[in-house]
Amino acid sequence: MIIEPLLKLALSLEASHGVYALLLGSGVSRAAGIPTGWEIVLDLIRKLAAMNAEEPEPDPESWYRQKFGEDPKYDKLVDNFGATQSERRNILRPYFEPTTEEAEQDLKVPTATHQAIAALVRMGYIRMILTTNFDRLTEMALDEEGIVPDIISSEDHLKGAIPYVHSKCYLVKLHGDYIDTRIKNTPEELADYSPEMNGLLDRIFDEFGLIICGWSSASDTALRNAILRCPNRRFTTFWLSKGDINEEAKEIIDHRKAEIIAIESADRAFSDIIEKVASLSELAHATPVSTAVAVSTVKRYIVDPKHRIRLRDLIHEETERVCQELKSDRFETNGLKFTPDLFHQRMHQYEFLIERLSSMLAALSFYDTGENRYLLTYSLERLANKPRQNGSVALINLQLYPALLVLYSIGISALSSQRFDNLAAILLEPRYRDDFNSEKRPAVDMLHVYSVFDSGTDKLVPRPNAEREYTAANNYLFDMIKPVLQSYLPDDIAYEEAFDIFEYLLALTCWDLLERGWSPIGRFGWRYGTMGALGKSPISEFIVTGSKLGDEWGLLKSGFFNGSIDRLNNIVTESDTWHQEITRGWH
Repeated sequence: MIIEPLLKLALSLEASHGVYALLLGSGVSRAAGIPTGWEIVLDLIRKLAAMNAEEPEPDPESWYRQKFGEDPKYDKLVDNFGATQSERRNILRPYFEPTTEEAEQDLKVPTATHQAIAALVRMGYIRMILTTNFDRLTEMALDEEGIVPDIISSEDHLKGAIPYVHSKCYLVKLHGDYIDTRIKNTPEELADYSPEMNGLLDRIFDEFGLIICGWSSASDTALRNAILRCPNRRFTTFWLSKGDINEEAKEIIDHRKAEIIAIESADRAFSDIIEKVASLSELAHATPVSTAVAVSTVKRYIVDPKHRIRLRDLIHEETERVCQELKSDRFETNGLKFTPDLFHQRMHQYEFLIERLSSMLAALSFYDTGENRYLLTYSLERLANKPRQNGSVALINLQLYPALLVLYSIGISALSSQRFDNLAAILLEPRYRDDFNSEKRPAVDMLHVYSVFDSGTDKLVPRPNAEREYTAANNYLFDMIKPVLQSYLPDDIAYEEAFDIFEYLLALTCWDLLERGWSPIGRFGWRYGTMGALGKSPISEFIVTGSKLGDEWGLLKSGFFNGSIDRLNNIVTESDTWHQEITRGWH
């Protein structure tokens, strides 16, 4: 099984509490609008030049060198602007501390990355943080979580510091703190560390795994050397990279046998990590783990409106992953010699591919109160198309099988939790474009077993030795979908009743929307006969109980049968008469 990179990182964190150290570079703070140390140096040079009524551009560094006969250094520049610590802090404050306007724009305040890191510390997954940044965003995020870290920002702090094995959170600010003007900034300052700091780093890089983010390694010679001289790799190194990787970084990656994880941004990556770790922590035994984690994440997102965008992205990404795979060469329909074995093999490929998305949408359908129903419609519409129209007719039609599995999973889940709005989102709202006249039609026009399987032809029976079953495809779906809905319908009888009621509603909906005197017959056709013929079947009880509520029945208020109880009753009578005629010889 191939595990996605961020999930692999989350699995490592979950399996090994406290054994991974974070190494954070300037890229993490840049996202918050914090300048690098060198950018501050250049800005201070410009201010110094202005005080001397001189123009330092286009090269402030060269101007300073010519003016003062030495390389610019952070501490000397700051000393030029303030004699006391309070004055120096006032000079530096605008670079690191937000104004009211900046705070309103979420600048110079902890980002989603800092907040996720603090949450990982609180949960016990991370207790060692190394950073090259001067700011205090990490400390602020930790404070919001009620965590007071042990901070090492200079060699002085190493003297008398408690051993990190006894610390809940050890924060090593390798280049110093912005309030202390002794920060390391120039190439000469970054070329080496003190023996005490090197000793600490040697132990950390030997004993901890590494998660690196926002650090290019290009100018940090001493830090790079400290990693390279570590002979052991007890735990994996994960390098989170946005964009190209330079040669210095490649050397470390090769030395540590690091796993490279391409990311869009640190915020997105760490938000995903914290969600996956949180989901994993809720699972005792999950198989397959990626499906279980995804379902757990969907559940968490549903209950908190602030996660609505993340929920949308999660469903969108999984839906598009499936759709792209459906278009791939392995599902070709043209130029293949059709055999029953090929048909069954293709079915199982579709089942494996759709498992995670089907489980995620079933969870959404069961728990969501309707606010996110559009995601159900969107996913089903994306799946309800046949990317290929040439080749074997049986394989062309089978392209609808993933959508059919999703339709049943969502529908039965929604029905079991009485989420009629979610049921309407898949039975009433999805549309597809007809192949012949490009007209948009209700998706239920083709999302039924008769569009996917031809039960009258032996070679399309979905399972062996089922040729004599009247509803062989429906019986197969019954067995196939049951594990997906096990946590929502653990009772076998309740599941069976919900399955049959859903297929009956699907038949009524087709009769209503398509207006062609036909609808797909499900297992209810031989299990109960018809609703009118069998008196007190679960289907009959469902219809009769709802009908007592009249137009106030939630099913009708969700838009089914134009919200009219009279229309529903007429359709029940018409379709039952037709079903009874078709199934007369079944009983």
